[in-house]
Amino acid sequence: MQPLLDALGQLVGGPGNALILLLALLKIVVLLASILGVLPFIILYERKLISWTQDRPGPNRSGPWGLFHGLVDGIKLFFKEEIIPTGADRFLYLIAPTLVTAPAFLALCIVPIGPIIDGPALTAVGSFLGIAPETLGPSGSVSQIAIAVTNPNVGILYVLAITSIGVYGMTLAGWASNSKWSLLGGIRASAQMISYEISMSLSVIGVLLLTGSLNLYDIIEGQKGGVHHWNIWAQPLAFVLFVIAMFAETNRLPFDLAEGESELTGGFHTEYSSMKFALFFLGEYVNMITVSAICSTLFLGGYMGLLPLFPEDSPLYYLAGPLLLPAKIFFFLTLFILARATMPRMRYDQLMNLGWKVMLPLGLMNLVITAVGVGLGADPDTGKVTLPAKFAIGAVTLALLFAADAFFTSKSKGRMLRDYQNVRPEAA
Repeated sequence: MQPLLDALGQLVGGPGNALILLLALLKIVVLLASILGVLPFIILYERKLISWTQDRPGPNRSGPWGLFHGLVDGIKLFFKEEIIPTGADRFLYLIAPTLVTAPAFLALCIVPIGPIIDGPALTAVGSFLGIAPETLGPSGSVSQIAIAVTNPNVGILYVLAITSIGVYGMTLAGWASNSKWSLLGGIRASAQMISYEISMSLSVIGVLLLTGSLNLYDIIEGQKGGVHHWNIWAQPLAFVLFVIAMFAETNRLPFDLAEGESELTGGFHTEYSSMKFALFFLGEYVNMITVSAICSTLFLGGYMGLLPLFPEDSPLYYLAGPLLLPAKIFFFLTLFILARATMPRMRYDQLMNLGWKVMLPLGLMNLVITAVGVGLGADPDTGKVTLPAKFAIGAVTLALLFAADAFFTSKSKGRMLRDYQNVRPEAA
């Protein structure tokens, strides 16, 4: 492979740059093929799981166990007629679906799927591919390979920035469609995103205080050593806030008011058909995968297992990561689906109250407690937060979560009792 790199290197400034370019293209192709290949089975799994919870067969016509339903749906959407509403802003109407789907894929590009390949493992890879050590090796032009498309030092900031662009697609889709139902859905989506992005960011900052880095690989390395080192034990309140916020950010039940079929006949994508509607559909599921991967990275050790079973110089160490992270993503996808099958849609005032009056104060208090705990529990020699300090922070924030639950539960019961007494005065 070295002659190919030498030839390409004459165009891009050296064989090292050529190798970096080829690796990036290979990672992008693998990522796109993996996501697009697995999405029909995720949709089938959702339909089957929901049908199981509702005690009905579910899809069972196209292929054995309905395996071809996703393929049939894709073919149907591809050949459906495309209709553009009269009076629609044509340019914004056409570009909106792309603005929803593209950020989801771009955010996935920096998710670490496996550990960084360096040292002797990198030498073995270079030897297997026939690449010279001065090009690929511990002391070569490329001294490490990240099992992610790219690995910026400000990775988590990139994720928060790029995922926030998706709301522009929803808002523009609602406005450009020249439909009151679509416009209401777009307004709801923008208000919902703004409300819950703040709580999501606050939960992420708690993890950053513990780790001391914005790099996703550094965040995972800070959880090395087994399940008891995962950030979920140090940040249980932040984990709960992040999970609730990621439901709201992806417009899934019980936070799907931007679509609200019973109220808005589909919401912001009411006037879309054919492949433009398919892009919205695709964007929703890719967003689910993205937030699940980010949550796994921040709180559940990313590609790390429950126990460090394999030494870092073992090939199994590098092969386990690409299997463990999808398993954690699958757990969160199942949570998304079960919520859709079992939970009712919230009212809009309840959605806003939860985001601004409950989650935001809890996120701020969690941030203060974490900052104090990090200041008091840092090791003076290494500057890292000790494990006992992490557990202490987790215990305090967990107590705060239970106290908040008891407070809001009692407040809700009191309001329900007052409403009942107002309806039936004789019950007083």
